[in-house]
Amino acid sequence: MQTLCATALIFGMSGRRSDSVTWTSSMVADSDYHRILPGSDALRGWISHSDKYSTPVGLLACQRDPLLRRHRAFVVSSSISAPPPQPKGKTAKKSVIAPTLPSNAVILEVILSDTCLFPEGGGQPTDTGVIHADGITWPVLKVLRHGGSAVHYVQVVGERTAEEALQFFSTGAQVEAELDDAGWERRVDHMTLHTSQHLLSALLETKLQLPTLSWSLTSYPSPCYVEVPRGMTVDEIAMIQREANNLVFEGRKVHIEAQELDRESLAPVEKTEAGRAVGRGLPDDYTGGVHRVVFIDGVDKNPFMLRNPPPKPEQLAIVPVASH
Repeated sequence: MQTLCATALIFGMSGRRSDSVTWTSSMVADSDYHRILPGSDALRGWISHSDKYSTPVGLLACQRDPLLRRHRAFVVSSSISAPPPQPKGKTAKKSVIAPTLPSNAVILEVILSDTCLFPEGGGQPTDTGVIHADGITWPVLKVLRHGGSAVHYVQVVGERTAEEALQFFSTGAQVEAELDDAGWERRVDHMTLHTSQHLLSALLETKLQLPTLSWSLTSYPSPCYVEVPRGMTVDEIAMIQREANNLVFEGRKVHIEAQELDRESLAPVEKTEAGRAVGRGLPDDYTGGVHRVVFIDGVDKNPFMLRNPPPKPEQLAIVPVASH
């Protein structure tokens, strides 16, 4: 298989540094960025504003507005996190390095009514950030999806025991989740590169009939990878690079359409003649009940569980560089 190595350029400069782009805490997504389709108005009632239930992954605040950095919420549940099992077998290659939980730290698993911190899934890594509770700032080391819920892994600070920390996260407590500066830089890197992958994969499919077999969002400063079924010529790479950059500089809009999930109506994941899956389907263990599709204006639509940034003109250029 051919692996196409891609990197994102900001204003024509190489690298993946989010500080090369002007993103401010006051920015919000366009009002029409997140659209609930007609016939799925019930989804609006799934967005929680109390401690009675949690907003399902697919409708989270970070998915409705990927530029949101703070969000006030209620604690729905909290518990002491058990140590994770030791991983078996080989680790995946060319994948982003997921945050690990310190072996000597006390960790709580906290579910909020809603959150601006994104749970790992669909090829996009977890956010990191903090939760402010009762005047204390608690680090969020990672967020994972359990079924349809976003679970925050919160590190207990100070000399508190787990039982003492749980008092700060009792059901009904009001807290505020936040993407701190480090978390925000991580978020910008992930969401811009993920949007880049959608654009790159769409062009490879429509211009060269090359489906994306897999892709990997790696840790900075390594490039990201898109795997395609065959090698590409220099002319093909140059054409895709040119097309991608032209579309980015045109400022094509991105929006999300959400509706209630009907698994029986979903088309099965396509496979190559060799039996390789083309792209990703919805995870079998996803129970959130929301089907999201990302649209890049005039370019692509794709089932999508994560968040993509509303692009800014001159924001990003895709440069497929070398084949390996």
